[in-house]
Amino acid sequence: MNSSELTPSEIMDIAIKEARAALEEDEVPVGAVLLFKDGEIFRAHNRKEKENFFHHAEIIVLKNGLQNKGKENLRNSILYVTLEPCLMCLGAMIEARISGLVFGSYEEKFGGVELLQTLWKEGRYPHKFPFYGGFKKEECEEILKTFFLKKRKK
Repeated sequence: MNSSELTPSEIMDIAIKEARAALEEDEVPVGAVLLFKDGEIFRAHNRKEKENFFHHAEIIVLKNGLQNKGKENLRNSILYVTLEPCLMCLGAMIEARISGLVFGSYEEKFGGVELLQTLWKEGRYPHKFPFYGGFKKEECEEILKTFFLKKRKK
């Protein structure tokens, strides 16, 4: 898919649609979009329950981007995700050498951005990328709240 005319808000809306698709599949509702410099995008949502614990939305789009665009092009990609990434996903982003991260909701339990910043300050993980958290936060949080309310009712 090509998104050369889409705004960052519209790209995050695609990630939110992916999170809603995960919600419908009874997956933790996280959606991700990997945007390349040429405007091509890859999109995915969590498949942990249907597949296995490696199938986080972020890992899926990074893998698809790698297979379709090649390793060098990952350096020219920005990852949009509806929830702050975990340590596993952040590690994959470092290895992929992405050029940026935008996420919606902060994840107090499993989010790893604060730890990653600490590691960068200590001189570890030389590949650094800018990130922006809290983008369309309320919409992203609402989907998660809906999911966990449904789970508690069961």
